[in-house]
Amino acid sequence: MKRRTFIGCMATSAAFLATGKPWAEPSIPVAPSRLSKRPLGKSGIEVSVVGFSGIVARDSTPEAVEKVVRDSLDRGVNYFDTAPSYGNAEEMLAPVIKPHRKEIILATKTRNRVRDAAAAEFTKSCEILGTEYFDLYLVHGIQNVEKDVDAAFSSGGAMEFLLEKKKEGRIRLLGFSAHATDAACAAMDRYDFDFFYFPVNYAAYYKGGFGPSVLEKAREKGISCIAIKALARQHWPAETPNEARPPKCWYQPIDDPAEAALSLRWALSQHVTSILPPGNEERYRKALDLGVNTAPITPGETEKLKALCQDMTPLFPRI
Repeated sequence: MKRRTFIGCMATSAAFLATGKPWAEPSIPVAPSRLSKRPLGKSGIEVSVVGFSGIVARDSTPEAVEKVVRDSLDRGVNYFDTAPSYGNAEEMLAPVIKPHRKEIILATKTRNRVRDAAAAEFTKSCEILGTEYFDLYLVHGIQNVEKDVDAAFSSGGAMEFLLEKKKEGRIRLLGFSAHATDAACAAMDRYDFDFFYFPVNYAAYYKGGFGPSVLEKAREKGISCIAIKALARQHWPAETPNEARPPKCWYQPIDDPAEAALSLRWALSQHVTSILPPGNEERYRKALDLGVNTAPITPGETEKLKALCQDMTPLFPRI
């Protein structure tokens, strides 16, 4: 199926499903719907089906960050994710989210695998964000079993410190993020993590065969998945000039509304609690609109996605 034909059909279908007639528009302004929430495993914590990525706030202005955070709260977003490795994201978010600290689920991370360095990073994030605890905390960017998993779990490794903080209640839920199958599975074998971040992307899943084994292991162990890269399309085509690529998007995002809607619903129909959209603000806001519809993906829609990705160059597995 040609992409143009597919998208045209799906756009018409989306309009019909939403309004009862193709391309219909409401006669009066309608307030944007709020996002639903899903339980994060058995933790008792519920997170919005679309989360806020701190990259949106990176290198922005205080005024812009305040507006996008307040708009997010109004739309029902209660889950805010950031990291020290996201440039000045923590500093930019801090003054806006501090008044709402008790209302939100706050996540941050460490890339350090050594205890002392992880402890210093945890303390600094607490100071910047004005909090004594984190709802979610991650061992970030696990790529290699030996260099990342083995190192973090070794004597004097980061996990020693993080497990102490969890026991003290300063980390409510402990997780990890990974972009590699072997490393993700190894981490799940080492500890009963509460959750993890992983690319759940239809093109990578069906064209690259990336994701099924990790999601199956997570189901078996009862570990909740938060999807990253759900709204990525593929690697940037070589012919796309740098100036035509939107900021904070190292990959080609899905710009077509119908394809993006299906991609988001497909991801949320897997073993996924929430998604973190691209760090580009325009695309994040589009995800807020799309996230209102969480209807399970149908077999027919899945077949259309499988056909659509056959000519793509998916982001994963990385070569």
